[in-house]
Amino acid sequence: MRIARYGGGLPFAAAIVVALLWSGSGMASAVDLAAAEAQFHKSCGTCHTVEANAPLRQGPNLRGVIGRKAASLPGFAYSDALKAAGGKGLVWTPDKIDQWITDAGKFIPGVNMMYHQADPAKRQLVIQYLESVSK
Repeated sequence: MRIARYGGGLPFAAAIVVALLWSGSGMASAVDLAAAEAQFHKSCGTCHTVEANAPLRQGPNLRGVIGRKAASLPGFAYSDALKAAGGKGLVWTPDKIDQWITDAGKFIPGVNMMYHQADPAKRQLVIQYLESVSK
């Protein structure tokens, strides 16, 4: 049996694989961000917005929430429990938001948020989107 060889052999094949992976990563990121945005709006959009300077809703504006001290957005009526947590230094990180979305009342007893998300994949999509609007 005769095997035909085309020019570059293994280095050529490796270059093709790298090029395909590299070119696809941007598209995968765009698709992932679109899914993350859709999940945010489905899970959180009734009570929260991320639009700059948008009027407050039932919940505070979440634009820039990653890295923000809890209960620090001016003009929103936070629960005493969340204000106390912010006063003790709680800053929103992806991990803290994951705990919050899982069960806010368990994470900080006495808060007003009723929404819970048991599915870790959906929570991660929401967090991914919040990270994208916090840069």
